[in-house]
Amino acid sequence: MIKNINKMVGIMLLSSIILTSCEKNIDLKPSDSISNETAIQNLDDLDRATVGAYSNLQYQQAYYVNTIMADEARWGVDNLIRNYAGAYRWDFDSGNGDVTAAWGTMYNVVDRVNRALASAEGIAVAAPADVATKNRLRGELLAIRAMAHAELLRWFAPRYENDQLGVVIMLESSILGKPQRSTFGQVMAQVNADFAQADALIPSTFTDIFRITKPAVAALRARAALYAKDWANAITYANAAIAAKGTLATGTDYAAIWTDANTSENYFQLRRNANAGSVRTYWTDDNTDVFFSPSFKLIDTYNATTDVRYNAFIFRDGTVASSRESWKVNKYSGQSTTNRFNNIKVIRTSEMYLILAEANAELNQLVPGATSLNAIRRARITGYTDQVFASKEALIDAVMLERYKELAFEGHRFFDLRRRQLPVVRDDRDITVGAAVPKTLATTGRNYILPIPSGEKFANPEIQQNPGY
Repeated sequence: MIKNINKMVGIMLLSSIILTSCEKNIDLKPSDSISNETAIQNLDDLDRATVGAYSNLQYQQAYYVNTIMADEARWGVDNLIRNYAGAYRWDFDSGNGDVTAAWGTMYNVVDRVNRALASAEGIAVAAPADVATKNRLRGELLAIRAMAHAELLRWFAPRYENDQLGVVIMLESSILGKPQRSTFGQVMAQVNADFAQADALIPSTFTDIFRITKPAVAALRARAALYAKDWANAITYANAAIAAKGTLATGTDYAAIWTDANTSENYFQLRRNANAGSVRTYWTDDNTDVFFSPSFKLIDTYNATTDVRYNAFIFRDGTVASSRESWKVNKYSGQSTTNRFNNIKVIRTSEMYLILAEANAELNQLVPGATSLNAIRRARITGYTDQVFASKEALIDAVMLERYKELAFEGHRFFDLRRRQLPVVRDDRDITVGAAVPKTLATTGRNYILPIPSGEKFANPEIQQNPGY
């Protein structure tokens, strides 16, 4: 949470102020912490600070919570401990950390970025190579800040419209003041400004897939434009991303993305290992207990024989007892082992094709929209025949279905429904756990909009809570 980030730093700073005001001749400095200026004195320090900002991008929980709030997942038979019950049942308030964690996580990222950017100003470099490195690191930091603010909008803006409440724009590290929420449009303007600066600073020769490169900036800008309903720029940036790295994987190459055997289609990944958390263990624990399974509604969208995504994403375990859950999410490796090496695929080429299809449809450009959608289907489905769409509405419906199938378990579905102001509707087979599991979350439902954390509201009474909380 913004007000609680680096709480100890705040306490030490306030103590210093009090002591100074009581005895002006006493010059005390905290002995158990170091200032930004001391911690970041050269390019190596700045690089480590940048890696530190990346390290706090905890996308795996966002994947999980977003999925179970939508219609992608079903309560697993083995889930006797009621993991994430409130999120799944749409029965939560502002004190539920499962649905509000992104607030504190992303603002922690923003704070780390702002500290690093402030310190970077004091790092003197002269050699051309060092100047280029400093510029690139600043570009990465600005891109991370833009991405974090855009992610906060996805989670906490009541509506994705320019005049709606957005989130707090944080451009410097501060524990003072009572910041208020800007509008969605104001936050998006800052996001775009940061991305534009990042694009200018990051060289095209920088190709580390585990950090934000120039093609990744273009891809992230396309996603932000999609949420802003800026269809023209969504097309521009998606095309730029595809031009830089636009080949769609097919067959075994596509399936291997999810076992980390290759990095096809990935603009930006977050490295994960056994000590840094796992996507896989959110679905199935080390005892092979299944918390949530793929929904039957989702399973039915795939052709098990011709669609490569079926076996890549879905696994029916025939070795378990009939009393155990046999349907498992197979998109992340290690379902039956303690292997936790699942890198987070933050943004991929296929998402760019889907953005192109949707943005073109919105502009009534049906042929290029259909071309992009058909390209994905040909890459995923053996024997696919290109489809022609007679209307904007038909193409958009097809795009939404393809996003459901292609981006399953990647943290998009709940937000996609909210972008389109569509209800969440579960299949009857996916709510058999009991009457406490509802079938439909209407667009007017209280939990269709997520709350600002109660801790943030307590620390900052000036911040406006979302409707219904």
